[in-house]
Amino acid sequence: MLINLHTHHKQEIGIEIVHAKEVENSPYSYGIAPFEEHLFSFDETICTHKNCIAIGEIGLDKLIQTNINKQIKLFKLQLIYAEKLKLPVIIHCVKAYNELISLKRSLKPKQPWIIHGFRKTNLTTTLINEGFYLSIGTAILQDVKLQAAIKTIPDDRLFLETDNNLNHNIEEVYQQVAFLKEISLLDLKKIISNNLKTVFKKWEIG
Repeated sequence: MLINLHTHHKQEIGIEIVHAKEVENSPYSYGIAPFEEHLFSFDETICTHKNCIAIGEIGLDKLIQTNINKQIKLFKLQLIYAEKLKLPVIIHCVKAYNELISLKRSLKPKQPWIIHGFRKTNLTTTLINEGFYLSIGTAILQDVKLQAAIKTIPDDRLFLETDNNLNHNIEEVYQQVAFLKEISLLDLKKIISNNLKTVFKKWEIG
């Protein structure tokens, strides 16, 4: 089974965790990303629904105009619900990894933090040592640095996704990662499935 950790567009391929703003009849994540804070207010009832299996994407982004301290406040608010509801966190982080790592160290969360759309390859080892999971997206299809780094990500910290990309699907991502890791597609499917079962305890995967 193909598992898409984070997508904004359902493609009906395998198991897809959709970034949603409303309840769907499928597993979804819910959260207010820093670039969305002016569009939505956090609604606890959405993340308490049985189909909500993660909080996210949430996080920090220094390329947007919103003050970083305001972003941190919104981020912390949603992290409280993640801990309260025992849900993993899907994280959006742009040029704010120092702040992100500092927050993780100070807050000492019990729930897993997953960096989605990961491309910051010079921080791979640091983030792994800090306890993060890394989700690789369609960038793996052409990003040479990411392709070179994929073998340095431990199997038990790896997820795959398509995010907001409509030009490629999750099967292409799986095929590329399996090729780069020099393992079979079946073995990669088992790795990601095991990670999903470990991290997303609320959801019965089957």
